[in-house]
This record gives sequence, structure tokens and C-alpha cells, in this order.
Amino acid sequence: MAQRVLVPVSKCTRMCPRAHASSSHCLFAKWARFRSALRFLCRVAPFFGTGGAAALAFAQPHPATIEKLPHVITAARTAHDLTEQQAALSIPVHLHAVVTYYDPYIDARHGALFVHDASGGVFIGIPARPILPIRAGSVVDIEGVTAAGDFAPVVNSSQITLVGQSQVPQNPPVPSMAQLLSGDEDCQWVEVAGVVHSVHMQSMNVILDIATAGGMLSATTVLEPLGNYESLIDSFVHVHGSVAPLFSRTHQMVGVHIFFPSLHELTVEKTPPVDPLSLPAVAVTDLSAFQPGQQSGHRIHVQGIVTLQWPGRMLCIEDGKDGLCMQTADETKVSPGERVDVVGFPTVSAFKPTLQDATFKVAANGSLTGQDSTAITAEQALKGDYDGQLVQFEGELIGQDLSAGDPTLMLSSGRFLIPVLLPRTAIGHGTLPWKTGSIVRVTGICDVLVSTTATNLGEGGVRPESARILLRSTDDVAILRTPSWWTPAHTLDAFAVVGIVGLAAFAAIIFLRIQVRQKTRALVASEAQLRFLSQHDPLTSLPNRILLTDRVQQALNRAERFESYLALLMVDIDSFKDVNDSLGHEAGDTLLCELARRLKDTLRQTDTVARIGGDEFVVLLSDLKIPAEAEAVAGKILAAVSRPAQIGSAVVALSVSIGVGVYPDAGTDMESLLRNADAAMYTVKARGKRGYQVYSESLARAAARTDVPARGPRAPIQQIGS
Repeated sequence: MAQRVLVPVSKCTRMCPRAHASSSHCLFAKWARFRSALRFLCRVAPFFGTGGAAALAFAQPHPATIEKLPHVITAARTAHDLTEQQAALSIPVHLHAVVTYYDPYIDARHGALFVHDASGGVFIGIPARPILPIRAGSVVDIEGVTAAGDFAPVVNSSQITLVGQSQVPQNPPVPSMAQLLSGDEDCQWVEVAGVVHSVHMQSMNVILDIATAGGMLSATTVLEPLGNYESLIDSFVHVHGSVAPLFSRTHQMVGVHIFFPSLHELTVEKTPPVDPLSLPAVAVTDLSAFQPGQQSGHRIHVQGIVTLQWPGRMLCIEDGKDGLCMQTADETKVSPGERVDVVGFPTVSAFKPTLQDATFKVAANGSLTGQDSTAITAEQALKGDYDGQLVQFEGELIGQDLSAGDPTLMLSSGRFLIPVLLPRTAIGHGTLPWKTGSIVRVTGICDVLVSTTATNLGEGGVRPESARILLRSTDDVAILRTPSWWTPAHTLDAFAVVGIVGLAAFAAIIFLRIQVRQKTRALVASEAQLRFLSQHDPLTSLPNRILLTDRVQQALNRAERFESYLALLMVDIDSFKDVNDSLGHEAGDTLLCELARRLKDTLRQTDTVARIGGDEFVVLLSDLKIPAEAEAVAGKILAAVSRPAQIGSAVVALSVSIGVGVYPDAGTDMESLLRNADAAMYTVKARGKRGYQVYSESLARAAARTDVPARGPRAPIQQIGS
């Protein structure tokens, strides 16, 4: 016999504010009254004149949209695929579906209920209590209304009737990670496969971290008292479950996870190949090294001497002379010098081989051994040869930062500054005992930070950018020399006693200060010049790609925050090669400088003109109110640069081709905006040059079917006096 369960609408936290009816009859009546009111308002609108009609059109959904919506939605996928505005209309829903996941414990605000019918799946908003007599496979009859959810539309239920028991859908699709992250599979019943990396046990739930072919994915289920979840680690499994989004405060998808009802929907295809501790330990230098035929994706075994432990956060070991640091949640305490066996999944983090989800235990021959640290300089640390190793470093303590997550000392050595980090538990709520100006020696792990930009733009080798020292405790800091007693105040008192000698010494100090100030100014000016050269094109003095990337990212952040627009214009000189071939490279350089001057004279001070290589210029237009402003600027540029240019004794007919990429239509990051603006520019080249083109999806499809020539006919060049 069917069981009827009434769900109080007012208690559902994800429910639309207008859904206050306590039964399905009230909901259907409310929808009918709403539609009747709309028809009445449409009839009387002409009597209120143009202003009244405009206000009515603004306040109500478009009539065509209203007529397209069904009176009652009877398919789960139809309810899920409504727009946010449509879902907010509280359209009545009547579903006959099977439960794929029910969890009343996961959130104190509401329960989690996913259902599935022949059309697809949808999330049902219900309160956490009372606990309903349903489970995965239960066939239910649901009456409710649509509502705008945290990511996609949901159904807020007022009545759930248990009809009987069946089973969850069989043979679910197997989407890729890219498909899951697209949002198209939201709430759908799918299958994912991968290797279980870790298990997180909670009071009422269990979360598995699964490494799939497309990346890491978490899968959540209700805790079963007799479930042996730890045995799943390093197993290759197939999981059937409902897809759910990870979303931001602006309801944008930022990730995805899976809810599976029980271990019955988890199939172990391959058990862990072997206990990694039974295998010979892998050398640290062999991690992520090329080894033909090596089995990947499973845990490996490494062994070494503990050099540093931040319990529950980090463990560093040394294997011979090679060091390895890894993140670990294992809080088992070990002492520096103990030999440990570590198992974990090999991975790469911050351009370094490491282990993921590592666990460890003291080795059978784990007695304490002596540890030798290597004394290094700042220059040696920055070369990267001592990364992960136990080192000693000397420097002057010039500052302390106790507000950081981990207390930080700043040591100066020559022209280098080296941060030294202590674990946050090392000092508790106290203060550090060392005075600024002390000369200290620290013993810790050298942690080299890699330059992402330089490495990605290089030939393949990593490029160190900076280094820091990680300490185990305050005992790793030794004071070599305390600050001198001779402070400026004491010096002035002494000078007052010695009279004339003191005055002479004071004058000498003033002179030295002037010298220091002058040298400081020279150093600052030199640094400013070096910074300018690193961020600007040496020929035109325009920003280069590095500075352009920074400004584009700032403009993207502002555009996203203030919902404005920006545009990247790819400007390319037509027939520039002919100028170089006819007049020489010096004339070509002069033409490039002339174009740079004209571009800067045409644009606003807030816009950016950059040269990114050859005859290619990029114009950044930020804080646009409408996309059409970018087209207007492109037209101004064409008019400004179309005047002939005087190059020595020749007059060159100067023209450019411009491709326009507007955020967000042409992309939401710099690379996609540049790529699409470049495609639009080559479309102009194909049409005969000297013009501009705004990128659009139709342009992209047309470009895919058409071959675009790289260069056009030669530009006319006139010699003066010829």
C-alpha cells in the first residue's frame, strides 16, 4: 500500500519564497490564479498608455514565454532544464520517479534527494526532518513546484508518496571529466571510474577521493556500519551515482562530485596490485622519471630519514643526498633522524615530483641516526640543487611576521632576502625571542619555488624563482651575534662628551648618510630601469607580453566584478615584409615606431598598447560599457594609421588589419581572447586587408571552412624624387 509523506514547504531551505502552499491542490490553484491575473493585466494595459504598458512588460515575463511553459511538468529533465527565471515561477510539478540517492544527514538545513525517471534526473528540495521511509530504488510519486536552486533549477516538494520498490537505473552513461564539469550532467545518474586515493570517515557519511582519467573527484555516500572502506584504497573502482555541482557564491560551477547511495553501487574492478611496503623502496630520484613498462596510478614505497615533520601537514625525508617533501594528513609523530617507510601516490606539484595522500610508519630498522646538514649561501639555494635537503644558512634577521599562517623570519644575505618559516605550533601564542639585527644560523629544509611563467616559456627545464627555509622548531635557530649596543641615540650621547671629536664624527655620519642616500637612489633608479626593460619592448617602449598579461588579468577581474566589458584588438601591419625587403630593417623599425606613436595618440590614457612580436600589436580596451565601443575604437585606429608614413626618402602607404575579441563573447581569459582576435584579424587579411573584424561564433565556423592566406599583395612604396 502506498505511503503518503507530507513535506512542509516552509521548512525547505532551497525553496522559492513564493511557494507557501501546504498541498498540491493549493499549488495548482495558485498557478491558475497567476495565469488568469496575467491575462487580465494584458487586456487592461492599453488603458494605461505607453508608460503603463512598458511598466507591465518590465514587471512580468514575456507572454510568449508563459505560453510555452506547460501547466504541469511531468518529466524530471524538463524541470531541471528550465531557465532560472522560469524555475522561479513556481510551476507545478508531478513526477513518478525512482530514488537514486537519499541522505537526511549530509546537511542540517535540508536533506539530499535525487530522483530519476525516463527523461533524466533532478534534485528534490526537502527538509532534513522527518526522515522519510525511502531509499535508493524506491519508486515515489512527487508533487511540488519548481524553484531556482544553488546551481540549476530544483523541485521543492510538498508531498512525496512511496509507491513501491524497484531498482536504480541500469547501465548508466560514462561521461568524461570535461562533460561533468560542463554542467550538462548535473543531477544525472552516471558511472565514474578511477583509483581510490583516500577515504575520509565522518559521523554519518564517507567520502572517497578518486583519481579518474580526467582528474580528482570526490564521491560521497551514507556510512554503512559494516562497510570496509579502508580496503578500497588503491583499488580501481566503478561507482554509480548522481552528479552534483560544487558552486560559488554567485552560483557558478567550480567543481563536481558524486553522490552514490551505498556500496552496492561500487564495483571493484581491480584490487590493489600489491602491498607497496612489500616492494623494494623506490629511490627519490626515480620518482616521475621515465621507466618503460612501469605501472602507473598506484601507490609506491619510498624509504628515508626524517628531516622535518609538521604533523598532519608535511613530511620531509632524505634518501642518501636527495630530499623529498610531501603533504600528508597522517599525524603520527616521528623524530628527525628516524627512518620511515612512506607509501603514497606519485604526482607532480608545483613542478616537483612528490607523493599524494601519503602515509608512513617507522621502519623496522628505524633507530635514530645522525643528520648532516650542508652549509649553503643564498646563491646556492636559488640554483635549486639543494631543494628538499637539510641545509644550514646564515643571515641577518631584518624582520618577523607573526600574522602569517606560519611565523616567518626574513633573513638578509648580501642582496638576497630568504624567508624562514616555522610551523604555527612552534610558538603558540607567544613571541619570537630573537631581536632584529641579530646574525643567526638556521638549520632546515631548503624549499625552492619555481617560476611558472619562465618555466612554461622555456625549453622544458624548471626555472627557480626564489627559495625559503622550513624549520622544525625554534631550536633550529642559533644566534651567532646580537645587535650592537651602538645605536644612534647612544652614539649622540657619546659625541656630546668628547666635544669637538664628537662633532667631527657627527659630520662624518651626516656625510656617510648622504652617500648612502645617493647610492640608494641610484640603486632604486637602476632597479626601476631594469623593471621597465623587463616589461617593455626595447624598440617602441610599449608594454611587452609580460606587462600586457598583468594588465589584461586586472581588466578581466574588474570586468567580472563590475559586469563590464573589455576587448583585445590584434593589430597587424599589412605587407610589412615588403617594407623590410625594399627599404631594409632599419626602415621597418622606423615604421613600427611610427605605428606605435599613432596608436598611443588615438587611444585613451587608460588603454594599453603592447607589442608582442614582429609587426603584431595588441590594444587592450578596458572598462567598456557596451561591446560596440570596441568597434568604434577599431575604426578610429584605421583612420589614424592610414596616412602615408615618411620613412627616410620613401613614402610608405601604411595600413593595418585589426581583429577584435570582446570579453566575454570571445573568451574569458587572455589566451582565448588573443587567439580569437587573431582569427578575426586573419579574416580581414583574407578579405583584402585594411579593415577590422569582430570575432563571433559564426566567424569561427566560417574560418574553419575557409583557408586564410597569411599575406596579401605588396604595399605601394614611393621614393621621394623618383
